[in-house]
Amino acid sequence: MADVLWISAGAVGAYFGGRLQQGGASVAVAVRSDYEAVKANGFQISAAAGEFNFSPDGVYRSAAEYPGTPDYVVVSAKVLPWINVPELIRPAVKSKETVIVLIQNGIGIEDAVAEAFPENEVLSTVAYIGATRTGKGFVTQTGSQRLIMGKSGGGDSEKGRALIELFKAGKVEAEFTENVAYFRWKKLLWNTPFNTISVLGGHLDTKQMCDRGQVEELCMTLMQETAAVAASDGHVFTAEDLTSNMEYTRNFPPYKTSMLVDYEAGRPLEVDAILGNVCRIAAKNGVKVPHLDTCYALLQSVSPKGDK
Repeated sequence: MADVLWISAGAVGAYFGGRLQQGGASVAVAVRSDYEAVKANGFQISAAAGEFNFSPDGVYRSAAEYPGTPDYVVVSAKVLPWINVPELIRPAVKSKETVIVLIQNGIGIEDAVAEAFPENEVLSTVAYIGATRTGKGFVTQTGSQRLIMGKSGGGDSEKGRALIELFKAGKVEAEFTENVAYFRWKKLLWNTPFNTISVLGGHLDTKQMCDRGQVEELCMTLMQETAAVAASDGHVFTAEDLTSNMEYTRNFPPYKTSMLVDYEAGRPLEVDAILGNVCRIAAKNGVKVPHLDTCYALLQSVSPKGDK
């Protein structure tokens, strides 16, 4: 049995952690605001496939309280400037055999962790899921529940493939890839334009952004600039890829992006992970991205401060 410590187990962590436990892993969690509720009753999850309860094998306020040496430390915290992931997980990473798994948005999010723990394997994971915390210990999941995992820097990973099999046993659509960076850029092709414009455009849902007018043109321009940065980083997407992205969004039932949901709830936005790091890579590689630069400045100015 694999021992897993899940750090910052919010809505995404509660759902995937519960499924991982169903797949045969021992899953403990570190939670902050929901500690008392989860300690008493676990997580109550209303999922697309039916309701279930996730009673973690241990509930702690921080990694420092975890008594053992986990096989995997999983992090699903928001990517925000004041959340220092290496320091968050350091008390639990007691062995070079512990694998660090990041299930977070954006590009370049693995660098600080890899630098802080050079002897530990780091697995980078792209998640496709609609999961919302609806109360203390209560989570609602809709739509897909998919994970794409790969070794940071590329290549194969025996421990990564083993973890994927546990997720699959818990009925999660999961796959291992030897080129996870490609899939991070692929998700950014959608996240960068649609998350950004949903907020800056004034509470727009996906249907309103696919209006075949100026808003859609701006979304496509941001997507094209993101694709140019991805190409400079070695990951090429075609014009057809971008058009398919737009058509997929147009034909999907209208919904609010996760960034817009956070904005309306007064929570801080993952501005740097989704937009800022793209702009920095563009500057480093000499790619001109005037629309992305403008949107980055504007999004920073409207992002709620939230709790630090």
